[in-house]
Amino acid sequence: MKEFTIVRGLFDTRKRSLIIDENFIKFENKDHNNDLFTILNKEDIAGIRYGIHFIDGYRFTIGREYQFFIRDKSNKELKIFFKLFYRRKLDEKYQLYCDIIDELWDKFIGDICYDYYLKFKNNEKFSVCGIEIAEDRIRFDKKEIFFNDLELKQYHHYFMIFSKADHYKNKMLYYLKDKDAVILFSVLKTIIKDEQLRTKEISDRSVSAT
Repeated sequence: MKEFTIVRGLFDTRKRSLIIDENFIKFENKDHNNDLFTILNKEDIAGIRYGIHFIDGYRFTIGREYQFFIRDKSNKELKIFFKLFYRRKLDEKYQLYCDIIDELWDKFIGDICYDYYLKFKNNEKFSVCGIEIAEDRIRFDKKEIFFNDLELKQYHHYFMIFSKADHYKNKMLYYLKDKDAVILFSVLKTIIKDEQLRTKEISDRSVSAT
């Protein structure tokens, strides 16, 4: 179990507790003394999106809000967030953001990704973030890309899916805006790596046979 202290920002300076346990998430997001916490049990967690929302002033960015949206199986989201302005405590807030991400991956997101990967290994069709994943390809927006032609390019706030043979077959997905984009990226990365290893093994066997 890991406990974090969240201070949301200038107009909400109350110290709120965020507890990430292997069996649940518990966040002090309410203000009623007899009902302070929202609790999400592990078996009810279905997905996540997270990222940094930049707060713009008149001429330039004046702050940022670190955001997490944890979705349950009824499609409701628990929002966890905290802000900073004018780079005050920037390193401290960013470290908190990274530590929460690490804990969420360790306790929940990694398992969700692995469950999707098992579906792929069992030849089950499924969709993540609007991308259909089938036995040997993905489909989206009336396009399809085979895994041996699929490339991923990762950036700070988003990633790109595209065909190596036809770059017009592409899609951009944002970790904060697009539901389960972080999960999709991890699943696709694992599948591509798995397919590359499988192809290498087949190639090695062919060389040995000759």
